[in-house]
Amino acid sequence: MWQKELDRLECKSLVKGQKITDMPFGSGTSDKVADLAIEKADIKLIIEGKLKEIQLQRKRIIEYINSIDDSLLRQIMFFRNVSCMTWNQVANEIGSTENCVKQIYSRHFKKETGP
Repeated sequence: MWQKELDRLECKSLVKGQKITDMPFGSGTSDKVADLAIEKADIKLIIEGKLKEIQLQRKRIIEYINSIDDSLLRQIMFFRNVSCMTWNQVANEIGSTENCVKQIYSRHFKKETGP
């Protein structure tokens, strides 16, 4: 979302046609280039912060997955949660069915949280 907003601002044209009217111009000054640069810098900082949050969360997820004893479950968890594969892709990767990998995944969390 933030990257799309930054891309939109990067493409925004600052060149506008001049309006010719008989009315006098106001005394207020505006620096549209500076305002745009500030807005872009702010969004870049937001993006950097979000990327750091994602990396930290990813590290926690991988540490959790590495703590699982069952190799098959570790693979399912990694493919689903780190590689962001669909259930069908996970099943194809480990040579199983979609329902089977979903059940293994689901049972693990039912055990973790209890009845």
